Amino acid sequence: MQIMFVPETILPTSGPPASPAVLAQTGLTFFGTWISRIGGLVAFIGAIKFALSMKSDDTREQIPALLTMVSGFMIQAAITNLGIFELATSDAEVIYQNILLFIARWTRRIGAAGSFIGAVMFGFAVKDNNAVGKVTALKTFAAGAIVVSVSGILSTFA
Repeated sequence: MQIMFVPETILPTSGPPASPAVLAQTGLTFFGTWISRIGGLVAFIGAIKFALSMKSDDTREQIPALLTMVSGFMIQAAITNLGIFELATSDAEVIYQNILLFIARWTRRIGAAGSFIGAVMFGFAVKDNNAVGKVTALKTFAAGAIVVSVSGILSTFA
């Protein structure tokens, strides 16, 4: 009886035995692919939770659902862009710029999502004629706009 801990797709089927470096790289590629897929599933679940919370107008569940969705996208993007963390080049400036670009992109996306939530909350507050809800929605919208603007000035730190 043979117990398979490693799928057959990462083991060579013919030819001479693979070197440990080749096996390690193949295993990393395999696990990287699956971690990226899991990140996509987390993002999908967060998107569904976000849509349901928007439908039910449940503001307490909107932010955690949005954070779940964004964290899934960040896992997926970080795994697929692992090249930005490689030290193949000795130019520290290029590595720093790549990491800064990654952070700026995700900061801008999170801020835009926050602004979107604030705008939708404001629409619901106007519909219900809820003064406290309007103030909270405008604060959420402004916070998202501030995050978007901060992501735009990250290039000044380069």
